[in-house]
Amino acid sequence: MRKNGLVISIDGPAGTGKSTVGKAIAQKLGYGFLSTGELYRALAYKVFEAKIPPQDGEQVLALAQRLKFTFVRQPDAVLKMHVDGEVLGPKLHLEDVGNVASQVSTHKEARAVLTEKMRQAGQDGGIVMEGRDIGTVVFPDAEVKFYLSASAQERAKRRVKQLQEAGVNPDYDKILALIEERDYRDSHRAASPLKPAQGAIIIDTSTLTQEQVVESALEKISRYGS
Repeated sequence: MRKNGLVISIDGPAGTGKSTVGKAIAQKLGYGFLSTGELYRALAYKVFEAKIPPQDGEQVLALAQRLKFTFVRQPDAVLKMHVDGEVLGPKLHLEDVGNVASQVSTHKEARAVLTEKMRQAGQDGGIVMEGRDIGTVVFPDAEVKFYLSASAQERAKRRVKQLQEAGVNPDYDKILALIEERDYRDSHRAASPLKPAQGAIIIDTSTLTQEQVVESALEKISRYGS
C-alpha cells in the first residue's frame, strides 16, 4: 500500500465516460482525481501561445521540460492544475488548443516528460487517474486498472446529445467519422498506443448507466482494499 492509498488507472477512448466515472469513484473513496489529458492541453496551450510550430519536436520538448505543474485537490475530488502558477481553465478547451494537443502528443520525448510529471503527481497513491496510457505506461504498477470501452456509434450518440444540450446542432455522421479517425490514430501511434493494460478490468459502457459503471468499479476496487 502506498502512503495515501491506491493508484487507480482508467484508460479508454474518448466518450466512454472515463472522467465522470473516475471523478465519482474518487469522491466515493476520498481520493483525488486527475484527467491527464489536461497536461497535454496545457503543453499545447503554451506551444500555441509561444507560436512554436507543433511539429517541431525539439522546441516542444524544451518547453515541456520548463513547465511546472502543481495540483490542488478540490471539494469535488478534482485535482486543479496550476501551470507555472497559473490556472488555465477555459483556455485549455479552445479549439486551436485541441488541434495543437493532438500534434504535440505524438512527440515521444515530450510525452515522456509529461509522463514523469504525472507519476510525480500520483506516486503516493490516493488517486484516480484517467487517460489513454495510464495503466500501460504511466502507472503499469497501478493497484487497480480499468479500461472503459463503448462502440463508436454509442459514443457518437453521446457526443451529439452533449452538443445538443449545449445548443449546437451537430452532424452525427461527421461526429462518428471523427471518433473513428481518432480511435485509429490513438491505437496505431508509435508512442504509447491506446490498448488495455495487462491485468486491466474491461468494462463495456455501451448499455450501462454511469451509476452502474461506478457501482461495478467500486465492487472490484473493494477486493483490493482502499
